[in-house]
Amino acid sequence: MWAIGAFGGTMRWLDTLVLALVALNMTGSPFLVSLTFFFRMAPMLFGIGLGIVADRVNRKYFLVLGLFTQAVIAASMAVLLIADVLVYWQLAVATFLSGIVWASEFPVRRTLIGELVHPERLGRAMSLDSATNALSRIIGPFAGGVFMATVGPEGAYVTGVVLFLLAALVATTLRYERPAATGAGAGVFTDLAEGVRYIRASRLMVGTLVVTLLMNVFAFPYMSQQPIIARETLGAGDVLIGLLNSVEGLGSVLGATLIALFALPRHYTRIYLYGSLLFLVGILLFSQSSWYWVSFGIVFAGGFGMSAFGTMQSTIMASAASPEMRGRVMGAVAVFIGAGPVGQINVGIMAGMLDPQTAVMITGLMGVTVMLAATLRFPILRRADSMRIDSRLRAMNSADLRRMAESPGGD
Repeated sequence: MWAIGAFGGTMRWLDTLVLALVALNMTGSPFLVSLTFFFRMAPMLFGIGLGIVADRVNRKYFLVLGLFTQAVIAASMAVLLIADVLVYWQLAVATFLSGIVWASEFPVRRTLIGELVHPERLGRAMSLDSATNALSRIIGPFAGGVFMATVGPEGAYVTGVVLFLLAALVATTLRYERPAATGAGAGVFTDLAEGVRYIRASRLMVGTLVVTLLMNVFAFPYMSQQPIIARETLGAGDVLIGLLNSVEGLGSVLGATLIALFALPRHYTRIYLYGSLLFLVGILLFSQSSWYWVSFGIVFAGGFGMSAFGTMQSTIMASAASPEMRGRVMGAVAVFIGAGPVGQINVGIMAGMLDPQTAVMITGLMGVTVMLAATLRFPILRRADSMRIDSRLRAMNSADLRRMAESPGGD
């Protein structure tokens, strides 16, 4: 599972940079660059449905099929670029199809990790996976910048074919037996409703999902504008643009390593909450910088916040969910990640009307504001014993929960 994440993550982050620069070179429009990322993120809205499907099929084969599909998409992009016939609608379709696979990979692979790892070691396992993803974010964007400056984007997609096929090959070697699906036979919509009720019963999971929603609406959309700001405001070439994108991954690697070494379950929610705030503050500061190396340092520091968010998001949700509900819970995470397209359209419209720096500043400021509000609304995320409290609440019957909700300080 670790190797699959490393191969797939490297190409995903490489493609993130190359996709932005190809769309910018093709259209010259910050809005259309953001629209491309919208197509990539939109399939995440179906994440909980994909999680239900993953609960009903063999996750190993589902994962292999997705990786092979990604290789076919990368090969198609390489052929179109080599033939010099790629147009924007083809780029959008390929991006949307890739997004469908990505949306299915998230609940499937993270659920597999939750099934294969002992619960007491799940935090460390997710930290290792997050650190690997962050390491791939160092390698991928820098390699993408080098490809753009030398052989062109077609070299990036040829590399993608190799990486996705390697990941698919590794996936075929997994020793995995599908566990009994408790919801099998009940119907997809019944399973969906059961999953929603299950999540709503946990203040911890609801708060975690709200933070996920806010980060994907107000934080991550800045990535589509980062290469544009680096080129037009900071005066960077393709290699330095890739380096700027990569240094965030370096901060994430160091952050995830520290989490893996020192974080205990009582730290999880605080790391998640305050790390998310750190990332949003970093975005706000980045929008105000006019010097490349200052921006370089800000993006590096923001990577620590990104690692805290990415690591603890899956760790909290997988730890709080029962084994039979884990696929649906992780699918719900994918749905809230799917709010990202709203943020992409928002930042793209503002970048077209104003400029990319101002658009990022506005979204960053809004993000910090609503995140502080979420901090007050979900005090369970600030508590050291939040994981234990959530487990105890789940053991109560409905009458107990109603009485607690009606009492002072019931939250």
